[in-house]
Amino acid sequence: MNVFAKTAALGAILAGVAFPALAQQKAALPVPTPATHLAGVTGSLASVVGKTKYVHEQENNSPAAVVLPLGDGKYEVEADCSGWVSHNLKKLPLQYEAVHAYQSQVPGEASKPYPRANVYRQYFANLKPGAPFTPVRKLADVRPGDILSWCLPGHCGIPYTGKPANDTGHVMVVMSQPIPAGRGKAFLMVLDSSSVAHYSAKTLPPAVLKANPGLAQAYARYPDVRDTVVDGKVSANGVGPGFILFGTDEKGAINSFQFGPGDHVNSEGILFAVGRPAQPAATVAAK
Repeated sequence: MNVFAKTAALGAILAGVAFPALAQQKAALPVPTPATHLAGVTGSLASVVGKTKYVHEQENNSPAAVVLPLGDGKYEVEADCSGWVSHNLKKLPLQYEAVHAYQSQVPGEASKPYPRANVYRQYFANLKPGAPFTPVRKLADVRPGDILSWCLPGHCGIPYTGKPANDTGHVMVVMSQPIPAGRGKAFLMVLDSSSVAHYSAKTLPPAVLKANPGLAQAYARYPDVRDTVVDGKVSANGVGPGFILFGTDEKGAINSFQFGPGDHVNSEGILFAVGRPAQPAATVAAK
């Protein structure tokens, strides 16, 4: 089975996670796409992480992610959220270069070694015809292989009079369909690099786990080596799987997020955008 077929199969498996009835259907293997390829390469690396650390970019020529062999097929991965996404997206050169080329249009970002979360968000929010990404406007339409990003106040490319947030935002690769969690809310399983603990298969609401029995198995595909417990509090440090709870507005667009149980629901001054890696229209037409 070639790489594209493997990633398509992974996308099909993950797509069935949120809706168990779909997994019972004997459907034909979906046609490989850039999005399923991204889900595949991201999942492949995440599945062999043996050690990890959350590290911001240090200098102009620093790599998006540092990946070092540990032996026995395991790797150490050091990256921040945008470095992790960029490292994997580079396996799709056309798509990565499109985001990277847009980077210089975002004030203060041209000298950064790779696109940061706010660059991804602004790029997806302003996609032009022919871009190698498709915008995903509604949470209900998000699928594995989509890149979801948000910007924090002061980093959204719009006038802001307050003090800018310390981070530009967050970006991740989605690995599931939306998992319903009440009216206007849904979880997404993601692979990201973070210093904040997420919902895990152990901390999701029992009703969500009962309605979606495949979630724990899907989560277990990826070693959760980033989470540690200190004085009863869970913290994260690096790459791993997690679930994030998203809320929507009246049109179904994402307007809030919550990293973990008991965490604040964040929405004020935050803008979201989702991009799906795709073949440019001109390329598709030429085939």
